[in-house]
Amino acid sequence: MKVLAFLAAAYVALLTPEFANAGMLAQAQQYKGLHEVKNNKTLRAALGINPARTPWCGHFMGMVARKAGRSPPQSFGIARSWLRFGAPVKLAYARPGDVVVVRTGRGYHVGILSMLSKSTAQLIGGNQSGGVRVSQFARGQVVAIRR
Repeated sequence: MKVLAFLAAAYVALLTPEFANAGMLAQAQQYKGLHEVKNNKTLRAALGINPARTPWCGHFMGMVARKAGRSPPQSFGIARSWLRFGAPVKLAYARPGDVVVVRTGRGYHVGILSMLSKSTAQLIGGNQSGGVRVSQFARGQVVAIRR
């Protein structure tokens, strides 16, 4: 009976958003450093699109979510669609692994929170200067945090 209870507890723990978000961060980090032109063949196979020709931050997030066992939004290729992913989180409670949507000029960008400081949110994501990398965004650009 104790073994069954332990397995049930482990199963529930693995399905919590916190664990899944940590999984998303780990998945994203596996692709860090890949570039849309230099590593086009690898990224094209992983994303199902040509990243050198298509805005791909949402596609990258969709791939990462699926690999971590999460279901991406229906229009995952559009950064703005991630505003409906998971559950909302207030900025004060954000933690590494959370999905962050930021405003960039007239558009949106989506990535995974790697670190939050008093003034910036560091996101790892695709299509950041043409590759998968960690980039800094001002906290004022953060539109939504999802877990």
